[in-house]
Amino acid sequence: MSFVSRRLLSRPIRVALGAGVLVGGIYAYDSRTEAQLIGRNVRTFYNGIALAVDYKLHFKPGHTPEDGIRIEQLHQRVANRIFDVFEQNGGLYIKIGQVIGTQAAILPAAYQIRARRLFDSAPAVPFESVERVFMEDFDGKHPSEVFAEFDMTPLASASIAQVHKARLKNGDIVAVKIQKPAIQKQMNWDLGAFRILLKVYERIFDLPLSWSSDYIEEHMRMEADFEIEASNAKRAWRHLQQETSLKDRVYVPKIYDEYSSKRVLVCEWVDGVQLTDTDALTKMGIDYVVAMKTAVEAFASQIFRSGFVHGDPHPGNVLVRKNPKKKKQVQVVLIDHGLYIQETEKFRLEYCQLWEALFMLDVPKMTEICKEWGIYDATMFATITLQRPFSGKKAVHIDQQVNVKDMYELQAHMKERIRDFLKDQALFPKELIFISRNMNIVRANNKAVGSPINRINIMARWAVLGLSRNKGAWLSWRTVVFECTLLLMSLSFWMVRFREAASKLIFGTKARGLEDILDERMKDQMFKQFGVKIDPSVFDG
Repeated sequence: MSFVSRRLLSRPIRVALGAGVLVGGIYAYDSRTEAQLIGRNVRTFYNGIALAVDYKLHFKPGHTPEDGIRIEQLHQRVANRIFDVFEQNGGLYIKIGQVIGTQAAILPAAYQIRARRLFDSAPAVPFESVERVFMEDFDGKHPSEVFAEFDMTPLASASIAQVHKARLKNGDIVAVKIQKPAIQKQMNWDLGAFRILLKVYERIFDLPLSWSSDYIEEHMRMEADFEIEASNAKRAWRHLQQETSLKDRVYVPKIYDEYSSKRVLVCEWVDGVQLTDTDALTKMGIDYVVAMKTAVEAFASQIFRSGFVHGDPHPGNVLVRKNPKKKKQVQVVLIDHGLYIQETEKFRLEYCQLWEALFMLDVPKMTEICKEWGIYDATMFATITLQRPFSGKKAVHIDQQVNVKDMYELQAHMKERIRDFLKDQALFPKELIFISRNMNIVRANNKAVGSPINRINIMARWAVLGLSRNKGAWLSWRTVVFECTLLLMSLSFWMVRFREAASKLIFGTKARGLEDILDERMKDQMFKQFGVKIDPSVFDG
């Protein structure tokens, strides 16, 4: 080989080596920064394309048990890959994964099970990091200059912020929520990657996926602005004060505007116990059944009356205490008001009418509303809305059998069913994304303490209250039919509780609540009618 040839050959090698060193250096530098923008996006797109290819190549339903095992292994493999990315990237990826997790009913069981781990995946950052955020927002003042006392050890950590306990110079005890420093730097990149991947998957799988991205992105940006959260808290409090039956039983902590900013929120400290911690509530002499009923009513009033709805009512955001002014009264305290949605008045009324139609068995009205929303499978939507089996013609018995061939034909046609479910995405009310999230979490809360509350009846009554505000007195014959339906539901509820209590007493078996039984029946009906396979444990929250 000539000298010239060797020089020509070595040039691309040198370029390649130089590029490799440069990329490696940039990656090494990025990995030491708080935001880690390059590493997080490389991880996202590499795994995103890999799982898309995996599904495209291997998702081929057949009619044998071996085919079923192969597909379940595929779902497990891909679910682990995507949720590992959420956990490793942290920040808004945790929030995106949690949104997916609470909407997981239409996903394979592997996704539903794996999603639950994300709710505990929010490690705290060192105090020096949030200290810097505080000083940037308060003209260089250190927390010790603003507060009489400040606990540097966080008491709680979430996906975008962590909470410290402090005391103001006037003696008030407060909770100081400080945003993690990398969130603002990561936000545009993370949401951009989220949008791109949805577009890619929409093309690969020919499914409606990206229609909701703008709405979700808008609310995630709002959640990272603590001035908006402060405004949400005050507004929620005003609405609750207007509900005579709730104003003393539900509380929202006071906001200290003078100590708050876009990345720092200071509010009244409240000593309370999480809604589902029945042992702690019992030790305090608080009836957890009363607490759960109050919480369900509070969120139902938001959905059907004010239209201003808390998007994340998990137990950590719903505390319980004795009313400081009425010691015998149980009081529910709502915290973390970053994620709220405002329903349009049109949607609020139609959603009230939908619930009324469900309990009046008014299928034509229900179908009419669903078509208004671009939904052409009203029965499936009713089942998802009530989170219990629904059929406009006849009940689907839990002892119906589905053979192996039927099972995989249903899975094979799932894509067509999902496409048909949302034929006109432009009409679909995007409020339902977070309304469904709220209802799923509230249901999981009730189930976690043994389903002592007839949640569905409570929701139905508040739906009618939402209508009465606009159309005056309710027609008497509709009242009779509605009350008869609720009576039957109540009888069913108490029969279940009596049967399970008797079974536990006589046979020593574990008592199941109504939510557990509805889970099983909904699982069966969703699979038999729509080919959607649900793991009932997804409703455990």
